[in-house]
Amino acid sequence: MWSASVVSRLGGGVAGAATPLLAASITRDPRQVALVTVCAGLPWLLLSLHTGALADRWDRRRTMWLCDLACAVLFAGLAGAVLAGAAGLALLCAVAFAAAAVGTLFDSSAQAALPSLVPRPLLSAANSRLYVGTVMAGLFVGPPVGSWLFTSASWSPFAVDALSFLGSAALVLAVRTRFRAPAPTGRGLGREIGDGVRWLRSHRQLRSLVLLLTAWNLTETATVSILVLYSLERLDLAPSSYGLLLTSVAVGGVVGAAGAPRVERRVGTGTVIAATVVATVLADVGLALTSDAVVAGVLLGVVGLAAFAFNVVSVSYRQSVVPDELQGRVSSAYRFATWGINPVGAALGGVVAAAAGLPAVFWGAAAVLALAGALTASQLTDRRLAAGVTEQTG
Repeated sequence: MWSASVVSRLGGGVAGAATPLLAASITRDPRQVALVTVCAGLPWLLLSLHTGALADRWDRRRTMWLCDLACAVLFAGLAGAVLAGAAGLALLCAVAFAAAAVGTLFDSSAQAALPSLVPRPLLSAANSRLYVGTVMAGLFVGPPVGSWLFTSASWSPFAVDALSFLGSAALVLAVRTRFRAPAPTGRGLGREIGDGVRWLRSHRQLRSLVLLLTAWNLTETATVSILVLYSLERLDLAPSSYGLLLTSVAVGGVVGAAGAPRVERRVGTGTVIAATVVATVLADVGLALTSDAVVAGVLLGVVGLAAFAFNVVSVSYRQSVVPDELQGRVSSAYRFATWGINPVGAALGGVVAAAAGLPAVFWGAAAVLALAGALTASQLTDRRLAAGVTEQTG
């Protein structure tokens, strides 16, 4: 499972750096560049509740490798279109939407499967190792390779991504456990979705995490959607250097993901969450003020450290309190809000940048995240989070 995740994310990092560069080679309008990110986020809003319920119905292992094969076909087709000179913005948006739609099913299945492999007390360590591996592959190695490949042969990053999905599918097939939860019987997909939504709504700490992460993803997607323009215009970097800028996020992400379990054990989950929010707000303010590439790289490293430390502790917390038969549905309901907001954030990023300039996006991100952190702080203390675990396991 770890190897499949790393291989897939390596290809995703290669294509992830090339995709905005391809969009920016078609248009420099920030609204149109951001449209690709909007399309990649829409499936989480439109499909995630349904795919989460299906992840609890179907064999999760089979679902994962079939999703990998589907994505391999999509990116092989995009590579061919770029090679033929037929890849316009509409095709790029369509592939982004289709791959993300398949990804909603894959991710719901993968996150629901992990507690079948790992004892609950070790989920934080397991998620830490997963995030370290995927950050190294997807953000540290992949983006600079993707940027370089794009400047050399613009079709090749997408071909590499297609091959990575094939490799991931083969590795998932090698896992013998089927990760199948007890299947809901005869109640209809709508009722099964409702079970997951109601369970999530009843858990106060997870509700607060949903609110905080929704605001966080809104602001992060807004900044990511215009980051390629920030790199090219504000920092005056060459296209081949865009991937190197993303590696600073990876360096921070590795440190954050690797250190999160140890820090969590020493200071508590709530303290880690509060610290990551404060660090991200301050980094966004710094990015709004600077035009120096080195300073921006350091600040993006702080953003990566905070984001992945938060991811490790929050995902592990959710997996530890949710019953196995509801893992897919609760995860998808959680992500319906927290990832479904991504297209809104991407659109806002493009609109704000066009109207008020690139730094305004980072100012807005800092303000929104600070407000969300203040509103949720009382429910996300160490004591309240520990009580939320006790309520479900006691």
